[in-house]
Amino acid sequence: MKDSQAVEEMIQIIKTWDPFHYGEDFYETEPADVIGALYDAKDRVTLAKEIQTIYNHSFDQLLPIESCQDIANQLFVIRDRRSCSR
Repeated sequence: MKDSQAVEEMIQIIKTWDPFHYGEDFYETEPADVIGALYDAKDRVTLAKEIQTIYNHSFDQLLPIESCQDIANQLFVIRDRRSCSR
């Protein structure tokens, strides 16, 4: 899988998640911030906490960490799949 395909798949997952039920197209900067955090994260727990922080900063609402962990897990699968195909 090419990097651009992986990123597009990740963006779609993040937008579809729609944690605040505002609609997939509502989130502008958060998907890019989450993907940036993904490539810096050492593990899924760190990424989940960073996702929670990103959305809390944007919306001043704290998401349940379990919800963030689910997305982190999905994104790590894509990241790992991409890196294994090189």
